[in-house]
Amino acid sequence: MALRDVLPLTWTLRNDRASIGGVRLRAIAEHFGTPAYVFDMAHLEARLDEFTSAFDGIGVPVYATKAFICPALAEMVSSRGWWADVVSVGETAIARRGGIPASRILLHGNLKSEAEIDLAASGQVGITVIDSLDEIDRLARAARAAGRTVDVMIRLNEAVDLVTNRKVLTTGDHAKFGLSPDATDQAIARVAATETLRLRGLHLHAGSHITDPELYARILERLAAVVARNRSAFTTTPVILDVGGGMASPYLRADPKISPAEVAAALRRALGSPEIVERIGPVEVMVEPGRALVANAAVLLYTVGVRKPLPGGGEMLALDGGLTDNPRPALYDSRYELLADGRLDQPADHPFRVFGRMCETDVMLEEVLLPATMAPGDLVAMPAAGAYTFAMSSRYNVLPRPPVLFVKDGEVREVVRRETLEEVLAGQRTLNETEPLVV
Repeated sequence: MALRDVLPLTWTLRNDRASIGGVRLRAIAEHFGTPAYVFDMAHLEARLDEFTSAFDGIGVPVYATKAFICPALAEMVSSRGWWADVVSVGETAIARRGGIPASRILLHGNLKSEAEIDLAASGQVGITVIDSLDEIDRLARAARAAGRTVDVMIRLNEAVDLVTNRKVLTTGDHAKFGLSPDATDQAIARVAATETLRLRGLHLHAGSHITDPELYARILERLAAVVARNRSAFTTTPVILDVGGGMASPYLRADPKISPAEVAAALRRALGSPEIVERIGPVEVMVEPGRALVANAAVLLYTVGVRKPLPGGGEMLALDGGLTDNPRPALYDSRYELLADGRLDQPADHPFRVFGRMCETDVMLEEVLLPATMAPGDLVAMPAAGAYTFAMSSRYNVLPRPPVLFVKDGEVREVVRRETLEEVLAGQRTLNETEPLVV
């Protein structure tokens, strides 16, 4: 692996200044300010095409919008004929605004609100993934009241051999998602007994940072085994086997990665098994990339605000963002590269501890090597910042959220503009501005 694998596709250097999509990062920072999320549209297009080509003939990619979604990205996803995986009314609204039709929206969620159940019952999503036995009854009643038949899949919780951070492991005894092996057959029978739910397939998502493509083949085989012993409950063809997402993306130059072609090849080998072909019949595979599409497409721009010695030794840099625009280091101890624009020709051999500006300890990077000449006002870029950054951003310390910028061919599009303080405060009222209610 190399740093090149972590960076956006069109990242280039000239006179020690970095550009993406033909636009200098310094020019972006001067015009839009920092922090700012900068996405390489050419990178997104190339990854969309790579996944589309890899899975041609065996199934369809379903973009996991939780990683990052905005109408502009939804447009790009829709143009390739992909589905979208959503977990809320809000994600559904953005997907639809970007042109993804209801028929290509997959609704997930371990606790669906009444509004989300209504999405399914009213036909505003294509397939709903059942996550509990109670949900079957709730959805069946809503579908009956709406006079509709709702297509569903059932999510399984079967422990798989995946070594990752506990907080992103979505199967096993500690996980909240899906139905245990003992409850799965019961759920299938209950769905089949309703008049308003139509069972289309099964889903199993192991978790994140999967580096072994064969894990997807093993997931496929587990799904196929459940279908085989309940074959009569699946009345439509092809049966959908959704192997989830979680494909690893590199954050550091030494990190492993996994390619769509490797995953597709492993799935094709599994699909050739007589056990699947003879006992199940036609199968359509769904795979749900999120991070793998967007993580390395973006950098997060910051400005250095403070450099000073630490009481216990060493030095710190404080950036003008942090926990509010990238909570992953605080949540998962995630690590990133950090590149100093304008100093990229200097040796990066001086250790710094990097903090954000929030009123927390807010350690962004425990130790990173940067040029010894780093100073306030320097522009730095954090690569691999496209997934679970903007999507998980907050207004902690009453800080407006940064903009999202798409760049290509020398042009910048502000697809999500920087929030204003007025927008942050728009829903807040003083006591004199409210009417007391007795409820």
